This record gives sequence, C-alpha cells and structure tokens, in this order.
Amino acid sequence: MRTTLLLSLFCLLFVASCETQETESQNEKYVHIPPELPDSVFSMVQAGDIILRKGNGPLSFHLMHHTKENYSHCGIIVEHEGKKKIIHTIGGSASEDDVDGIQFEEISKFVAHAADSMLFICRPVFKDSAGPAIADAAFKYLEQEVPFDHSFSLYTPDKLYCSELLYYIFKDVNGKNLFDVQKKHKSYMLMFSTFFDTSKFEPVFHLCPDEDRWYTLSE
Repeated sequence: MRTTLLLSLFCLLFVASCETQETESQNEKYVHIPPELPDSVFSMVQAGDIILRKGNGPLSFHLMHHTKENYSHCGIIVEHEGKKKIIHTIGGSASEDDVDGIQFEEISKFVAHAADSMLFICRPVFKDSAGPAIADAAFKYLEQEVPFDHSFSLYTPDKLYCSELLYYIFKDVNGKNLFDVQKKHKSYMLMFSTFFDTSKFEPVFHLCPDEDRWYTLSE
C-alpha cells in the first residue's frame, strides 16, 4: 500500500514538472534585437540596388514556411535629396505607420526589422545602367500609391506585394521576366533565389559573415 502511494506521488510530481516545463516553453518569446548597418555600407550602395531581409513578424514566418527560403521581404534602394532611402510595399497591418502599399522609408528603419542577420544587398547586372532605370521605375509606382496585394496574386499589377513590385519593375526595365517562379501550395511564388543568380545580380553586402548561410532552403 505504501509503495503504491509513493508511486502515485512520484507520477503526480513528474506530470506537474512536465506541465511546468511545457508552460515555460510556451511562454518563451522571440526577442528581436534590431541590427544596424556599418557606416561604410551607406557609401557602397547605389540607386537601384536590391535589399532583402528575413522579417521578424508572423507574416514573414508564414511566407517562409511556404517558400522554404530564408528571406521574406525585399525593397529597392533609391536616392532622394542626396540621401539613400528604400521603396518597398507592405500591408497596413505590418506597417508601423499603418500605410497599406508602397512605402518610402529610411534604410535604417528597413534594416531594423531584419532577423538572424539575414540582410542582403545586391546590384542588378542583367542590363547596362539597370540600376538607375529600376530606381526611376520604383518612384513611378510610389507616385501611383499602388496598394498592397493581400491576395498575393501575380496577375494584379494594380495591387502589389513586395517581390511582385520588383517583378513588374524588372519587366518594365528589361522587357521580360527575370524571376525564378515556382508553384508552391497551388500558388505561383516569386523566389528570392533570383537574387543569388550571379548572371543577373552581384552581391554588394550581407550582414551575415558566413557566406554559406546567405541562401538556404529548409526541408
């Protein structure tokens, strides 16, 4: 009888311990530490350069779950009044300023949302003088105030998600699609692998010093 009681007590303590550990694990939260670019990078980048990041929000993780890539967002570096800035598009719910669609913001603000040092800048080489033409096209879409494409449809130029903006800009500049397009979960996805094709883009800077981590695919 005494042995049975001791065993029962042990089981209760074991279960309680497991539940406590599970609760502690569930309560653990991702703590984002905003990265910063070295000052030297600001003199390296040019108008028309492309910047990619792995975002730190739930939508970013949802997108990466489908593409299996380690990036979730992109933008275009432009120059305005002697200062480098970024044009990109994002949904209002993910925008600090609650702006839905094309955004015009500081590079440091864009970089601050990069997670795990996954921030990459590359330069278009698919065509001579492509950079300035890309920057000019980005300003055109900014002036049009194109809203964000919440349906993530590749065939809606009147609404654009981040890589879709680049898809149409590249077509404007080059006359044809440059993106690696793959079908994922019944949708056609614009893959960030495009920017690691050195026949189209050359690397300018990566926040991560380990080049083997620059582009990976998860299982």
